[in-house]
Amino acid sequence: MFKKLGFFLFAMGVSASYAIAGGEPECYSQCDEGLDQCMTDHPRSPGACTKIHQMCYNSCAQE
Repeated sequence: MFKKLGFFLFAMGVSASYAIAGGEPECYSQCDEGLDQCMTDHPRSPGACTKIHQMCYNSCAQE
C-alpha cells in the first residue's frame, strides 16, 4: 500500500515539474532525466515510467 502511495506521489511530483517546464529542448531533456530516475527508483514498473515519460513529452509539445 505504501509503495503504491509513494509511487503515486512521485508521479504527481514528476508531472508537476514537467508542467512548469517550457516547450524548449530542455523540457525534453528533463523528461529523459525523469525517465532515467523513474527506472532507477522503480525497476519493476517500466510501463508506468514509460507512460509518465510520454505524458511529459506531450506536455512539452503543447507549449
